Amino acid sequence: MKNETQIEELKKGNEFVYRHLYEMYYNELCSYIYSLSRDKQQAEDIVQNVMLKIWKNKKKLNINTSIKNYLYKACYYELIDTYNKNKKELSYIEQIQKNTLNVFVEEDNDFIKKKIHLVQVEIEKLPPKCKEVFVLNKIQGFKYKEVAEQLDISIKTVEAQMSKAMSRIKEALETV
Repeated sequence: MKNETQIEELKKGNEFVYRHLYEMYYNELCSYIYSLSRDKQQAEDIVQNVMLKIWKNKKKLNINTSIKNYLYKACYYELIDTYNKNKKELSYIEQIQKNTLNVFVEEDNDFIKKKIHLVQVEIEKLPPKCKEVFVLNKIQGFKYKEVAEQLDISIKTVEAQMSKAMSRIKEALETV
C-alpha cells in the first residue's frame, strides 16, 4: 500500500492499517529511542504514546513526508518532551527535598542546642567531686587512670563518679 493511501486510510480510522503500521515500526522505533535514551521502558512508553496519539488524532493528521519519517520525528519530539518534563519534575522534587531537609536541619539544630544546654545544666548540678571527675574525663579528655592520679583517688572511685554523672545526665535527657 502506498504512503498516501495509508495516510488516507489511517485518517478514515482503518484499524487494519493502524495495526499494520504499529507492528511494522514498533520495534524499529523502540530501538531508535533506546539508542538515544538508554532506557528500554522509557523507549517503549514513548513509542506507545506516539502511536496512541496518532490513533486519537487520526482525523487531524497532517503528514507531508513518509509515515516512517513522521513516526521517527514524532518519537524524537516525544522523547525531548519527556526529557524536559522529567527534568522539571526532578528539579521540583530536588527543591522540595532540599527545603524539607533544611526544615529538619533547623529543627535538629534547635533540638541539639536544647540538649546541649540541658547537659550543661546537669553538669553544673553534679556534686563537686563528681563534676570534677566528669569534666576531667569528658571535657578535658583525661583517661580514668590520669584522672585518678591527678585527684589522688582510685580508678574505682573515678568509675563510680563517672557512672553517677552519666546516669544523672542520661536521666535528665530522657525527660525531654
